[in-house]
Amino acid sequence: MKYLNLFSAVLLVVISSCSKDDTINNQVIPKDDGIPTTYFPIKDNNLWTYKTENTSVSPSVIGEDLLFEENEVQINGLTYQKMKTKSLPTGFYCGALENNAIRVEGKMIKLTGDLSINIGKSLPVNFSVNDFILFKENAISSEEFGIASGTITNNTALPDYPLTINYVLKAQEAGSLATYTSNGVNYTDLKKVTLILLVKISTKTTIPVLGEVTLDALDVKYTDADGYQNLLISYQYYVKSQGMIKSETTVEYHLNPLLASESIPVTTTQTTNDYLLSILKN
Repeated sequence: MKYLNLFSAVLLVVISSCSKDDTINNQVIPKDDGIPTTYFPIKDNNLWTYKTENTSVSPSVIGEDLLFEENEVQINGLTYQKMKTKSLPTGFYCGALENNAIRVEGKMIKLTGDLSINIGKSLPVNFSVNDFILFKENAISSEEFGIASGTITNNTALPDYPLTINYVLKAQEAGSLATYTSNGVNYTDLKKVTLILLVKISTKTTIPVLGEVTLDALDVKYTDADGYQNLLISYQYYVKSQGMIKSETTVEYHLNPLLASESIPVTTTQTTNDYLLSILKN
């Protein structure tokens, strides 16, 4: 399965504004000291090595991804670092960043690129975002600092069932940690981010007497009041001068049983973890 082949082309950015006393809902907004965030060290040829772990199978499948900053690129007049991997990524995080661009703007880390995740074997959810904020160092508690949404159509995944896919991608502050141990390594001063991809899928079909009707392609038992289902949720941990040191990602969906096929089963759950093994700075 190909995971989020990452963040790029147009997104809506939600940033909370400050009140006169620098509080929102009684939360004090951290001051911006003007120093760019160091939670993702950006420089040509920096290299991260990650251990990847697919825990959805037994025994777990272990792999290794090498992510590096290839070169500077200009997009819409702004300078980014182009992210590449040494080989085909096996984990979520490097699969998400590969061939996409990243830059630091103040306390934020922004990404531009293409996102892709498959539902079953034949139904890709592909879209692009531009300057998606995947990290914000001075975010307040539970702040939803990045959001992108749109609509995709697919006429080939299910014969006779044209699909309309509405998606919402969100990045949200998930707390700070004084200490944390990942893969046997002790870290301090961490920031946690939650990345969520929600989808709502519908299709049209013809029923005798009733004519053309719209059906929910997802099992309504697992959708929210607006018909959306959590397709992906990823918890990511960032450390100063090192970047993302761990991600815990689950892809899960529940289809309307009437629409399931051999290539798209009724339900699927896949869980992967990525652990930083080393970082080589240029």
